[in-house]
Formats: sequence, C-alpha cells, structure tokens
Amino acid sequence: MAIAGDTVVVGARFDDVNGNDSGSVYVFRTTDGGATYSQVAKLTAADGAAGDKFGYSVAIDGDRVVVGVRYDDDGGTNSGSAYVFLDTLAPTPQPTHLPTQRTSSWPQLAKMVAGDAAANDYFGGSVAASGDLVAVGAYGDDDGGPNSGSVYILRMDSSAAGYTQLVKLTADDATFGDNFGWSVAIDGDTVVVGAYYKNSRRGAAYVFRTSDGGATYAQVAKLT
Repeated sequence: MAIAGDTVVVGARFDDVNGNDSGSVYVFRTTDGGATYSQVAKLTAADGAAGDKFGYSVAIDGDRVVVGVRYDDDGGTNSGSAYVFLDTLAPTPQPTHLPTQRTSSWPQLAKMVAGDAAANDYFGGSVAASGDLVAVGAYGDDDGGPNSGSVYILRMDSSAAGYTQLVKLTADDATFGDNFGWSVAIDGDTVVVGAYYKNSRRGAAYVFRTSDGGATYAQVAKLT
C-alpha cells in the first residue's frame, strides 16, 4: 500500500477480476482530514490476465498511481511490468440550480516494460514515484549474475502520454542472488534500493544520486 496527502492506495494482487489472481488496486480518499475514507476507484489493467498479480506493489505521488505487476509475461514468463494511472477530474451532471461537481477518474496512462526484459526478471516487484520520475525494481535481473537484480528509472515524456526509460541501476558490487531492487524509494534526486539477500542474507541498501536531472545516477553510499 501507499499514501500521499489525502489518498491511500491498496493493492489486492489476488483479486480475480480478470481471471484467477489477476489483481486490482483500490483508491481511497478522505475529505475530513483522515477521520473517514471513501473508496473512489478500483484500478485494473486494460490487458489484465490470470496470474498477473496486478497490485503486487504500488506507489503514489501527486495525481499518479504506479502499480507493479511482477508476474506479467510481456517480455517472457514473469518478466514483469508496471502501469501508471492518472487522476483526472470529470464534471458530474447536476441540476441547473446547483454548482457543478467534479469527481475523480483514473485512466490508464502508460504500461512500462523493461527495454531488455527477460523471463523471471520480476520487473515491478517494487515501484516508487517522485515528480515525473518512476523507479521500478527488477530483483530477478541477471546482469551481475543470476538474481543479482536491478532498478530502472523512467520519466514521463513531454506529452504526458507515456514514459521513457532513462537509466538502469545496478550495484557496484553486484553478485549472484543479491535481489537488488527487492525494494525501492525515490525522492527528488535520490534513489534508495534494497538488496534483500546481500551480505549472506543480512541485506544492504544502496543510495544513488543524480546531478543531471535523471540522465545519469552515481552510487554514493552502501548502507548495512
């Protein structure tokens, strides 16, 4: 689950809306400072299929919700994907003597897959968002050895109609079984990546920072 401002997003990866375990995401909003929350949307993938587990991970920033689907098969079995939904306001018809009300809708803005997607990468196992940037973990990626893991940084394009992959992050000391990308967070110029099995399963977190608006990232710390 994830929260931003007055909105809470909850993944339900075993929902059967598009087949067994296809998954869905629920959006709740408060208008009274958190005393109560109302469900305002249920999000599903336009191409949802059984076993995808849409909602395995979720993130929200501003008017965008990012949903990770690590079992999607577009780039091979369990290659994974991530979807972006945009909160838009639509007018609600009212009697002429009443002011026009506006209600939220959440159209699917984009579906993201890795440029080098491969089976069992689990892209979408973790997701995070900040501004126009999205970080997507692929802890099963094999660039540094089987299941060494990686994280992709993508940016909303100028037309706000999709996302462009900027960089792919890997650990300087990547090795077999690290699961780098098991968790991820992003805020402004900084990305933090969890490597669940690093250091003989004791774990580690890596900090990356950009100084050129996301075009490149440098690893600045390893936390243990």
